[in-house]
Amino acid sequence: MKRDDFLSRVGSATLTSLLPDPPAVPTDLPSLESADLVAMFRVNAQAANAVVHGPLSRHGAPRVVAGIAAGHDAARFIAWDDLGASGVVSALTASGLARVEHTVDPDRRLEHNLGYLDLGVGVTGATAGLAESGTVVLVHGPGRPRMASLVPEVHIALLDAGRIARTMAHWAHENSALAANTTNLVFVTGPSRTGDIEQELNLGVHGPRHVHVVLFR
Repeated sequence: MKRDDFLSRVGSATLTSLLPDPPAVPTDLPSLESADLVAMFRVNAQAANAVVHGPLSRHGAPRVVAGIAAGHDAARFIAWDDLGASGVVSALTASGLARVEHTVDPDRRLEHNLGYLDLGVGVTGATAGLAESGTVVLVHGPGRPRMASLVPEVHIALLDAGRIARTMAHWAHENSALAANTTNLVFVTGPSRTGDIEQELNLGVHGPRHVHVVLFR
């Protein structure tokens, strides 16, 4: 078939074809046996090569985060404005780390992009955790730069243990408005993973090499 004839048939089909109706969304999810969601999250996150700390008190989070950064010999960090636990940024700066500010100012973007090159640690909050996969849910936006979970070698996510859902479906079902209205919803399950043609798994090629989840109550 000639190219022009093929494109003409495709163009005609798009004018008359109809997409099938989407499947109905269930009002209820299947009931599952009760489980310790925190323990389940820990097991599955560690299976995905993440390191889980806690649960600990909200006031203990800054000390743990500063200890993680020190263990990775980090010198610079980027952090969300709202981490869910106060004092984290102060603990990091008191430990000698320099905070790199995120900016959307076009006149300073090149300056800040160069500053992102040697970021050691990114600290974020977490909207939720998913127990069956050991995943943290991140909603980015103003004061919550995506770079914090993407660029640094080490990503530290602070997660309220009370916000762990059983699965992605359960979380989305309970937070349908948030899931539908945000354009920057990210699910992080362990470090960045890349498989090459030799079937070797490489960590940290396209994102953090180390992921720590600090659970607090």
